[in-house]
Amino acid sequence: MPVEKPNPQQLTLRFKCHKTTILLLVDPHDNLTSIKAKLLEALKVTNVSEIRGQPLPTEPDDVLLGVPVDMNDPAQGWTDLEIPEVEDDIRKKGSKKSGVLNASPTGAGLKDGSILAIKFRSEASDADDLNMLDNEWDVVMPTFDDEEGSQNKETDAV
Repeated sequence: MPVEKPNPQQLTLRFKCHKTTILLLVDPHDNLTSIKAKLLEALKVTNVSEIRGQPLPTEPDDVLLGVPVDMNDPAQGWTDLEIPEVEDDIRKKGSKKSGVLNASPTGAGLKDGSILAIKFRSEASDADDLNMLDNEWDVVMPTFDDEEGSQNKETDAV
C-alpha cells in the first residue's frame, strides 16, 4: 500500500470492532465501497488476518458499517450506516436507487474523527442470520470512572 500524503480535505475515520480501533485517512467524496476496500487493504498490509476470531472478508461488500445512534454517546447503541437500495417505480421499473447515505462519508454526515462500527458478513450466514444480527454491534468504548479514578474500566455498547 503506497504511502498517501495527507491533505486538509481528507477525513480521519475511526473504525471499531470490539477493542480494536483502526484509523483510516479517506477522501470525503470516496464512495463507501472504496473506503471498505481501503480498510481491508490496510488490515491485510499490517498482517491482520482476523478480528475476534472472525476472518477478514475478501470482498468489501462483506464489511458492514454502523454509526452511533447518538454521536455524542456511542454507549446508546449503533445502527446500520448503509440504507438498503429500493426500487424506483417512478423512473424505470426494476431500476435500483441508491440512498444519499450510501454515496460518501460527506453524504452520510460523517466528519473528521467520526466513529464507525464494523462487522463482517460471514460466508456461512444466510439472510435470516443477518436479520437477527442487524442490531448487534461488538464495540467496546473505554470509559473513565470518576469515583474509582480508573481509566481501564470499559463498557460494551451494543
